[in-house]
Amino acid sequence: MNSINYYNVLGCTKESTAEDIKRAYHALALKFHPDKNTSEFDGIKFQLVLKAWHVLRDPKLKKEYDAIQKQEELDSESILTYAKISVNELEPTNDNENILIYRCRCGGLYCIQKEYIQEKNQSIHIPCLECTFSIIVET
Repeated sequence: MNSINYYNVLGCTKESTAEDIKRAYHALALKFHPDKNTSEFDGIKFQLVLKAWHVLRDPKLKKEYDAIQKQEELDSESILTYAKISVNELEPTNDNENILIYRCRCGGLYCIQKEYIQEKNQSIHIPCLECTFSIIVET
């Protein structure tokens, strides 16, 4: 479904307090308000900020929104996952030092180039070369 993350819109997290969310909303509402900005992009951004505030300020709507977000997160991980591993568990190959591997239980390999795991705090899904399983590499 990939809905918009209202916490990101307001620059908050799910752990933010009601007061943090309120402060973030007020700052962004002032920044993008149509009376202060005439660009069409800012008007769209303002409407998005209003929608995020409408949902996150109401405890009942916020609870429903959080449940939907959690379900989308679970649905996105419905891939057959063999393992969640860290970058340190990947091994270099003998013939190419820029390729890292992880062995699958089927005997196949998960392969990734070193350049794709340089960025921190991301999850990368890598399919097995032989079967339908994937691994998730957390950097």
